[in-house]
Amino acid sequence: MTHLLPLIALLGCTGDPVDSAVVSDPATYTTVFTSLSFSRRNEDQSTVGFDLDGHVSDAGDDEGCGHADLVDPNGVPGIDSAFSGMVPALEATEAAAVAGLIQDSIQNGQLVLLVELSGVDDPVNDDCVDVRVIRGAGTPMIGTDGVMLDGQTFGVLPGSTPSELTCIPLVDGAIDAGPFALTLDFQVLDVALSFHMTGASIHLALSPDGRTATGYFGGYVPVADILVIVDEGDLADIADLVRSLVNAAADLAPNEEGTCDAISVVFDYGGIEAFVGE
Repeated sequence: MTHLLPLIALLGCTGDPVDSAVVSDPATYTTVFTSLSFSRRNEDQSTVGFDLDGHVSDAGDDEGCGHADLVDPNGVPGIDSAFSGMVPALEATEAAAVAGLIQDSIQNGQLVLLVELSGVDDPVNDDCVDVRVIRGAGTPMIGTDGVMLDGQTFGVLPGSTPSELTCIPLVDGAIDAGPFALTLDFQVLDVALSFHMTGASIHLALSPDGRTATGYFGGYVPVADILVIVDEGDLADIADLVRSLVNAAADLAPNEEGTCDAISVVFDYGGIEAFVGE
């Protein structure tokens, strides 16, 4: 009888298994930007963005060179997005062409931007994921409908260093991360334009399946970077207008003369799934 005991014990284990959590490897989600546009203000003058300087400026405040900060659609104060107030005026001039030219820079591979979320245990809520903002390299494949195809692999732009932000919370499928630095290179008309964005932050919201993303990012851009576009090229006819608008709107990096050397710029974007080949 004793030789049956191991068999009885084995048969006794064939019932319902012990309840245990299934542990899977952390996932990585990478988004490549497929669209990029200057953020606009809503009818109530609220706008998406970030408090880039950690200061809620009132009208006449020296910290903001006289400009009051905005509020976001949820009523959060301190939002720095001065350039958004210029968008309607610029769209009424030849500068309206800039939006399409920025999109061309994305489509032809001159401006490849990727955001990588790694170490993701839960794509909805996770207390700690790592974020990389990457200048990519490679010419995107475009479908017959003119839309970038998903699932493509891009390299890291030679000479660039991805910005790494560690242990960022993912809340309801979205992250807010910063600060970091990012250079945006565009070909605008006959001018090679670079926006050297510092103190930047990004908001990224993943779709439930992780295949697409939307969001916005913003930071400080030197006034000089923007004015390069009017120093030469096809916008010379409106150079004085653009120069006065940008100088008047500058709201960050106050100098000894009491004017600001930088302007807060926020971009809206959309993106699709991609991969990074190191």
